[in-house]
Amino acid sequence: MSEKLLLECENLCVGYGPALVDEVSFSLSCGEVVALMGENGSGKSTLLKTFCGIVPPLGGNVRVCGESLENWNLRERAHHIALVRMSVESPARMTVQEFVSLGRSPYSGMLDSRSVEDDAIVQKSMELLDVESFAKRPLAELSDGERSRVYLAEAVAQQVDVLLLDEPNAFLDIPRSRALFRMLRNLVENRNMGIVVSTHSIEYAESYCDRIMVVNKGRARIAPAKNARAEGLFDWAEA
Repeated sequence: MSEKLLLECENLCVGYGPALVDEVSFSLSCGEVVALMGENGSGKSTLLKTFCGIVPPLGGNVRVCGESLENWNLRERAHHIALVRMSVESPARMTVQEFVSLGRSPYSGMLDSRSVEDDAIVQKSMELLDVESFAKRPLAELSDGERSRVYLAEAVAQQVDVLLLDEPNAFLDIPRSRALFRMLRNLVENRNMGIVVSTHSIEYAESYCDRIMVVNKGRARIAPAKNARAEGLFDWAEA
């Protein structure tokens, strides 16, 4: 794992008025997968939205690739960091391939043109997530599990440094969930990126992630995955 820092925050405070999570100090290195865990409503999704600039911090600062996030416009941010949420509504008539192609939008010109290289990246992303067999189907007609993989393929096509995933295996069966987490490991090890993945699966977090961050009662605790259980990070799940 490289020591290159892709995402950094210190004493970060997140929320929509009252703080949901306070004093978060965290860094994500190149080649690292970090699991984000905690009860529903604990602030995990808000923390992810703050990491990528959708929700401004109540305090502290977020840096991506060494640059303060607030110094970049939306297109520049999209070159470096992306959030994938499985709860977003599907475009009514857009096909799978058209949706995955949206991942190349931050790199297109004013006329939203696509190059041969863009097409190749889209195709490779669909193959990686095993969605190319239904590339021409409307996204709205897919099952929840199929749609989850398409959302991930779109983010992979964006080729960001930091990928934030909000419960990507929520609608996946066990084999697909395992395949997903194996793919996350492959991505960080071979594409010089870092991933923060929100999940309720302790098994996958321990098996496939480097570190685990648990949000509980307004605070975030972080430990290496191999030490998380011994350090009591899963006590909230066993109460």
